[in-house]
Amino acid sequence: MYRLRFILALFLILSLSCRKEIDNPIKDWFQDPPVNPVTETIKTVIPVGYAASIAMMHMKGYSIPNIKLEKQKSANLLYINTSSEDYPYKFKGDTYGQMIVAYVQTDENTALVSVFFTEMDVVSGSFELQNVIAFPVIYDELNDKITAIYASIDINLGSNSDIGLDLTATEMDESLGKLDNERTEITEIAIAQNAWIIDVYHQGTFDDLYDDKFKIYGGQQAAEVGSYEVESSAGVLQMAMINVEFSSDCIRNPTNGFVFMQDIEVASSTNSSEIVFGHVFYEFHPSCDGEILVNVATGNFIFAIGKELDLGLN
Repeated sequence: MYRLRFILALFLILSLSCRKEIDNPIKDWFQDPPVNPVTETIKTVIPVGYAASIAMMHMKGYSIPNIKLEKQKSANLLYINTSSEDYPYKFKGDTYGQMIVAYVQTDENTALVSVFFTEMDVVSGSFELQNVIAFPVIYDELNDKITAIYASIDINLGSNSDIGLDLTATEMDESLGKLDNERTEITEIAIAQNAWIIDVYHQGTFDDLYDDKFKIYGGQQAAEVGSYEVESSAGVLQMAMINVEFSSDCIRNPTNGFVFMQDIEVASSTNSSEIVFGHVFYEFHPSCDGEILVNVATGNFIFAIGKELDLGLN
């Protein structure tokens, strides 16, 4: 009897979702899970791994073609034109312009590396910094690999954005505390935390950047709150990557590994409210087709199981 009731209930849901009506709450509730967080993470960590390799190559005395070198006190600055043919990781929509890799050697196999992505303005001779990343890099001679450990926290307070780039824990608490005492028509808070480990394997050819193999581990969580005069929204997204493999042989997608994601979003207005809740277990496959497989899904994403979604990397 229980099984019969379950089948009838499932049939009812499917029949309602298939009706061709303009307003169908059942159909609107189901949707494909977000892929953009995966795409943006890959677009970030791969250049970080590349920069780690460039810094370590220079530190070990290898020549690097088409790289401009500058020495400043104890730091070495390497200028890389990401628009040239020598840069192998050109993702769709990238506008880095130039990558500046600065490193300070701390011992024989360790360095502290910073990466600056700039958007050049040739006419005025100025540039705008797009990202500033600092991370430790370690070379493992036994396994012939470089490990970069990238961790960051980014806080965007929307209209309340008059804060410094470098905040202590006390300053961060004070800035967030100001929101409790301010009343504005529009308030936005966004907090993102990232922690990634990027292993770069050289395949026995330290001086050849094109055959490097990347392995990515780590996770991120992002929280966003928006409060407007007639509507409000809140969302939390958590994501983890496990054993994700990437190389210049296929820049359309990683060829192995898994991604776990949890997405919770709530939006409300005077006329309606929307809720998104679901878990997704993605899997990468060896085919270089630019897609990622939805292996397991729950909540709003349950009907996406078995779908292959476009990553939009290239």
